[in-house]
Amino acid sequence: QVLAGVYPISQLQEPYTAVGYLGSRLALPPLLQLRPPSGPAWTAWDLCEAWAEKRGYRTARAARNDVYRAANALLRLAAEGRLRLCLRPPGFTEQRGEWGPPKHPH
Repeated sequence: QVLAGVYPISQLQEPYTAVGYLGSRLALPPLLQLRPPSGPAWTAWDLCEAWAEKRGYRTARAARNDVYRAANALLRLAAEGRLRLCLRPPGFTEQRGEWGPPKHPH
């Protein structure tokens, strides 16, 4: 709902699940030129931390990477269309033949 623009990003209490969904469908590290993760595979947290590091987002007190701000920024990029995400209709894969271009009578 967030990535489709139906639910406001500002209302999200936990944005990392939505970032994880985004990261599972787009190759964010090469798209955003992010540094490699510390572990074997990217997690939503890794994506947010790398984006915070790249953009210079820091928490006020401890001056750590502000992953929450980075998560919201990544979701905004997708919601605004600056990260292109294509969501297919439910059942698209099974009914692919029926989703072709409209057939016009001659």
